[in-house]
Amino acid sequence: MRNKKTIPSILKAIGLSILLTTMSMAAIPATPGPYVGVYDVTDTTARISFTDNSADEDGFKIYIHDENDVFDATLAVNPVIVPANNGGSLFQYMNISGLSAHTLYKLHVSAFNVDGESAKTVPSSENNGRFRTSPPVCQPAMPGPYVGTYNITNTSARVSFLDNSVNEDGFRIRVYTFHTNILVDTIDVGPVAGTGGFQYANITGLTAHTLYKVVVTAFASGCGESMGTMQSSINNGRFRTTNETCPLMPSAYVGTYNVTNSSARISFIDNSNNEDGFKVYVYDGATLVKTLTLPAVVGIGGYQYANITGLNANTFYTVRVSAFNTSCESPKTTPSSTTNGRFKTLP
Repeated sequence: MRNKKTIPSILKAIGLSILLTTMSMAAIPATPGPYVGVYDVTDTTARISFTDNSADEDGFKIYIHDENDVFDATLAVNPVIVPANNGGSLFQYMNISGLSAHTLYKLHVSAFNVDGESAKTVPSSENNGRFRTSPPVCQPAMPGPYVGTYNITNTSARVSFLDNSVNEDGFRIRVYTFHTNILVDTIDVGPVAGTGGFQYANITGLTAHTLYKVVVTAFASGCGESMGTMQSSINNGRFRTTNETCPLMPSAYVGTYNVTNSSARISFIDNSNNEDGFKVYVYDGATLVKTLTLPAVVGIGGYQYANITGLNANTFYTVRVSAFNTSCESPKTTPSSTTNGRFKTLP
């Protein structure tokens, strides 16, 4: 007679065998791809293709993620369901719509059937599960790409850039600290008529001896912003404020004109907004013969003038100009040619 204790063991073995048989019959489809092609991209749509690696899928799922590879819950349809590939082709295709313009997306594709869902594909590069939609058709063109930076002080700078659009409502200038990428200022300036003209802006309230970068976009109502300019070097979208409270040296060019046998007139551009005034040094050879003190100019970019009198006839003179305030004096300009800081009085 068979031992009664063996019957439960036999039943357990039979049950486990049935379970294992059932599990072996479950057939989750293989992961598609791994290459997920992306093409025909517009501002709101894209077409994708991928290799079907199964013969038993009920369909595929396309999961759309944002640029941080996080599932995008803002889309009306996500994931996108794709029918099974019953057409005899190795490839399956799908059009995706309802996307946002000029946005980076990452796609993960899986196959599924009644037994479960495969692992998902992993986007790895542009056109392999990763793509950026195009800008809106009406979006203005990016300004620049060169963004000039000049007239830099310890708290301010001036920028200029080229307008490449005819439909902008204006331009947006974003100022960031260079290494920490902190947005410190946003300045909107008006449009420029036509294309090919320049626009300018003064940036103020900056910190001394700090490296900044400037990103400029064009914007239009209902069309969004253009791509931003890319800073590439000092004086192209990147600058460092000065490390001093001294005013900047006036323009290197010091015009000399209206020369007589005993006098001359000079002019130069103010590059600072913190000067108390200017000093004009007049030399006969290496000898300093005159020093003039001139008042400040309001703002940056204006001209200052001076008449130099009491000179000797038929004599070569050189002129050097500086800006000063209560803290210190800027470097002096360097004469370079006749009519630039250098002149000869008439006989």
